[in-house]
Amino acid sequence: KQWYQRRVRADATEKLFKKLGFDVEPQENLTRTQLDDVLSMIVNDFPALDEYNCFVAVFLSHGENEVLNCVDGKDKKIDDIIDLFKGDSCKALRGIPKWFIIQACRGKSFNTEVLIDHDAKGDDNDIEQQSSKPISIPACADFYISYATAPGYYSYRNIRNGSWFISDLCTTITKFGRYEDVNTMMTRVNREVALGRVVPVDGGFKRQMPCHVNMLTKALYLDRIRCSKI
Repeated sequence: KQWYQRRVRADATEKLFKKLGFDVEPQENLTRTQLDDVLSMIVNDFPALDEYNCFVAVFLSHGENEVLNCVDGKDKKIDDIIDLFKGDSCKALRGIPKWFIIQACRGKSFNTEVLIDHDAKGDDNDIEQQSSKPISIPACADFYISYATAPGYYSYRNIRNGSWFISDLCTTITKFGRYEDVNTMMTRVNREVALGRVVPVDGGFKRQMPCHVNMLTKALYLDRIRCSKI
């Protein structure tokens, strides 16, 4: 497999989260064993992990069929990474928002374009219910997982400017990160990538659709928390 420099994307995300007040711990070009060691260190040995109010992990890699490709050609299942941070495995992050941003292909299919007549009407109401009573939560609660593309599809990138997804994500958070929650911003990113990006392939046009899994139990605002990121 051919490996490309991802310095553009890595620099952009690192600069972005530092500006937002995150403690940043970058890791580059890891083998499968090295990735396992880093993940184990974070879950088991990271100093004062329970003192943070949010955890963000950004993965920039090749991938396919729900795995990430490590630099030595070995694969790491995304689900196995997520499992390490669930409440029954990582006690320090119980009840704390965990945002995983994954820039990687998820298959070999192209996302073709279709025509629509108008925009669908949406509901702008945002209702959040809170309780002061102690509660139990599912082990998989408080995760937000952002994929560059929908399952089974390619994720596009520009050799000079980096991936579409990471570029639009950084631009959107820089512009709106001080006053909009993550889910609202990622809807903006969806629109920017889906409607603003296109590539000609085999006489037609192909597009990309980011995909997010929201298991948060409350809105996540990046400017109201002390955070940690790898």
